[in-house]
Amino acid sequence: MLAAALFVAATAVAAVLAEEFARPLSSALAYVLGVTLIGAVGGLRLGLLCAVTASLIYNFFISEPTFRFAIASADELVPLLAFNLCALTSGLLAGRLNDRAREAEAARRRLGALFEVSERLQAAADPAAISLAVAEYADAVLEASHELYTLRSSHGLTPVTTTAFADLAAELHGSDEPALRRGAALALRLATADEHVGVLVLQSAAALEAPERRPELDAFVNLVSIALGRCLLLERVSEAELVKRSEELKTTLLSSVSHDMRTPLAAISASASSLLSFWEDLDPPVRTDLLRTIGEQGDRLNRYTEKLLGLARLQGGLDVEQFSVVDAAEALGAVLARVRQASPEHEFRKELGPGPLLVRADPVMLEQVFHNVLENAALYSPARSAVSVRAAAEGGAAVICVRDEGPGIPPADLQRVFERFTRSASSAGREGSGLGLSIAKGFVEAFGGGIVARSPLGTQGGTEVAISLPIAKDGEK
Repeated sequence: MLAAALFVAATAVAAVLAEEFARPLSSALAYVLGVTLIGAVGGLRLGLLCAVTASLIYNFFISEPTFRFAIASADELVPLLAFNLCALTSGLLAGRLNDRAREAEAARRRLGALFEVSERLQAAADPAAISLAVAEYADAVLEASHELYTLRSSHGLTPVTTTAFADLAAELHGSDEPALRRGAALALRLATADEHVGVLVLQSAAALEAPERRPELDAFVNLVSIALGRCLLLERVSEAELVKRSEELKTTLLSSVSHDMRTPLAAISASASSLLSFWEDLDPPVRTDLLRTIGEQGDRLNRYTEKLLGLARLQGGLDVEQFSVVDAAEALGAVLARVRQASPEHEFRKELGPGPLLVRADPVMLEQVFHNVLENAALYSPARSAVSVRAAAEGGAAVICVRDEGPGIPPADLQRVFERFTRSASSAGREGSGLGLSIAKGFVEAFGGGIVARSPLGTQGGTEVAISLPIAKDGEK
């Protein structure tokens, strides 16, 4: 407005100077030019205001008689009409151009927002991330809140956000319509080329009432449909992969059970049958030997059953809230005493640091970790060899190392020793299920720690398994 006033003043000065030099036509043209430019720049309203002002100034200061308002002839009427017609014409043209420019800028911004939401939707890994991208776009561009529902074959429509319009979404899902409106809420079907994947509900979408905005809404709905369809497809692929892995595990587990339980069961059955059938004919040392065989093979079955139970716990997931503070050194000592008794042909050397090693874990699972590692060391090392155990606090962690004098693990197998049912080439022909270290790794990682194997340790072989568990913080229970 100030710029227009200054421009009118400058035009008036130019017109007065033209009149002083006896150039009445030039003074009129100066006003016409000024009014036209102001109308083109400022629009219709400002142009008309300047036209009326210029008419009054021209009539009062320049047109004869000067210093009074009068329209006594056509010469005095023509400037008024000319000025206003010029202002009207230029204002209308300028307004139309300005409107087109504003529309173009708004369309550019909406297109940019659509491109941004497209990138976010492409990067979304799950329906929750899709909902966040939709919420940002709907609030900023569509001026609407939203509700998102996914369609899973096993669960039907599943809400990702609030469910204020769940009945409207269900009604659309049960119909063949692409969209349904109820008051200020608009439910839109989300579908890919192959299937219906969900429903999007937009509430108070005032910006969508304009027909020219419908292509933009359709493009947005297509983007959401594609992103949601991709996420649901990934979920199905993941579920199928889990089912496949579960079936493979079951097959491997059944094979392992049938193989590893056959030998002890056969030994128990043969020993028990011999005792029942030939008790009177057997010498006492033979009876004792058969009873010892039954006991040993029973213990073997019990250890294998414990490993299967540990595997089942890992499969079902561990509840960290059930963990408590345990003295790892005390648990290690208890396990070491049992393993010494079960493997008298080995020498077990123990080196413990000062004080307790308090960690947060499940006591039973922690003992099973130590038992599996110690049993493995004894199983795969020769009789009368030493198994060294060292436990100490190092850098905020309880570190337990078990070292044996066995043949070692080939480098090619070293990274696979913690996988289920995996046994190295050096362990061929030896007793074992290939589950011990896998279960130990799963439990240790659930406790927030880590476990690694290093082999060979020298020219004579040997393997060291190192377990690291975070020291419990003060005040933890």
